[in-house]
Amino acid sequence: MTDNKVRFWVLYALLLLSATAFAFDKATYYASANGQKQKALKTALYRIVGNPSVKSYGSLWSWYYDTDRLSDNQVVDRYSNEKRYFSGNTGAAVSGMNKEHGIAQSWWGGGTTGIGADLQHVMPSDATANSKKGNFGMGIVTSQSWTNGSIKVGKGEAGNNGTVNLWEPADKWKGDFARAYFYIVTAYEEKSLVQTEGANTMQNNTYPKLQPWAYELYLKWSKEDPVDDLERRRNEVVYGIQGNRNPFIDFEGLEQYIWGSYQNVAFSASNYERPNGGDSPALKTPDVSFATGRKVMNVGETYQQTLTTNSDGRVTYESSNRSVASVDGESGLVKALAEGIATITAAVAATSVYSSAVASYTVVVNRGGVDPGPSDGTTYVKVTERLNDWSGTYLIVYEEEDVALDGGLSEYDKPNNTIAVNITGQRTIEVSDATKAAEFTIAKMGDGTYSVCGRSGKYLGATASKNTIESSDSPIATTITVSDGEAVLTTASGYTLRFNAQSGQKRFRFYKSGQESVALYRRGDTQDGISEMKNEGLRMKNEADAVYDLTGRSKQRIDRSGVYIIQGRKTLVK
Repeated sequence: MTDNKVRFWVLYALLLLSATAFAFDKATYYASANGQKQKALKTALYRIVGNPSVKSYGSLWSWYYDTDRLSDNQVVDRYSNEKRYFSGNTGAAVSGMNKEHGIAQSWWGGGTTGIGADLQHVMPSDATANSKKGNFGMGIVTSQSWTNGSIKVGKGEAGNNGTVNLWEPADKWKGDFARAYFYIVTAYEEKSLVQTEGANTMQNNTYPKLQPWAYELYLKWSKEDPVDDLERRRNEVVYGIQGNRNPFIDFEGLEQYIWGSYQNVAFSASNYERPNGGDSPALKTPDVSFATGRKVMNVGETYQQTLTTNSDGRVTYESSNRSVASVDGESGLVKALAEGIATITAAVAATSVYSSAVASYTVVVNRGGVDPGPSDGTTYVKVTERLNDWSGTYLIVYEEEDVALDGGLSEYDKPNNTIAVNITGQRTIEVSDATKAAEFTIAKMGDGTYSVCGRSGKYLGATASKNTIESSDSPIATTITVSDGEAVLTTASGYTLRFNAQSGQKRFRFYKSGQESVALYRRGDTQDGISEMKNEGLRMKNEADAVYDLTGRSKQRIDRSGVYIIQGRKTLVK
């Protein structure tokens, strides 16, 4: 697969992730590590996340655009406070920066494959900081020789190895780098050291792999600087790129099970117990929701839906299709720009009490305000406004899957009671033999109600108080209206015709609540009460005939087919 194709699927996966809270199934991914402890747990994780499909070292800057870019295009630099920005070319290296290995590649014999190109620890870095850091290990610098205000370089203690060359990250990044080290010694536990410098920090074994002074320090750093949203997001993106994850980000405190106070506790991915030392309670999952899961808009309209949540974390909004619907990142105000569908996602940042979470709803944008024009009977046209008289011939359509309820069925209540239709950008459907078989005739009954009868001769509706769709030999009274551009057909039992889009349950049915809205597409003109007449060179005899074309100009003679206003009524002259 080419890098461009991989990038597409990475971005696609992120859109799916932003639309569904916690879409990744940790319990399944890490299931094979369940029940394991200490050394055995580390090896079980190695078998899950080891040997990732890393990208070429030369292409990493193009991936950094996805993994290490802030919303203002700034590059995330964990090695300096310098602010630098990506250019419009996502594959271009940023001036003054390098691709830096959190753990020096020379410890493993050099090379830019495998561990040498693993995005879990190879990140953008200020070039000067990269040079000063060299191939030193990470620890506490007690005798500083260089700093840029972010990282320090100098001498420090390395347990039994005495005083050695070290570099020390800024406090806000110490947990991030500690978890990167835990990942490397797990994902590459069988990799042997070939350089003396690395032996100050690591051992040539599979466990504990880290020198005691190192893992004790990194355990402390990881606890003091816990996992944050930036780290979680990066882990998701890297997973989409090279197919593996950092388990020490997915399970906060997991390192304690391998090197720390939880070594005698069996790991469980589905019922994970977060080590906290009694002073760091696990974060609660917040309630985050929108009242409406779907909003139909016309081009040019604006809409703002209130997010309901018990978290006080910062809320930001994003649209999955900004050419269809834009959204203000702070307020959540949506503007419909073009016909199509977009997902609006609200992301709530983590706090000291609550974890991060997302909620979303779908925006369906219609053209709005644009008359699709009359139909000569060869098309069905979507009805977007309430009609005074619904009598006519229709298709009942679920637009998001391009299907219509099959009116030719003798029994409507069955899964996949649909036929495929082709909806144009003008919200029309061409008449064909297949669509004619699916037609429904709507006729007046009285008291503002209508009957809905399929080509099979069976009337549809719901008289029982349950989710169903009846096939009756007798008319069932139904009220019809339009809400947000979608049709609402409701029976006396209070059930409304909807579409169940769940896999294995796809069907049109009457439901008390939930499910997806449907649309009515009418064969013939969508205007209320239109009549038809033949074109026989009609000449107007007096003012009472009052004929105008659709531009408002008076006509004395109708000499061609078209739609006219005759005696105040829209009329199709054939």
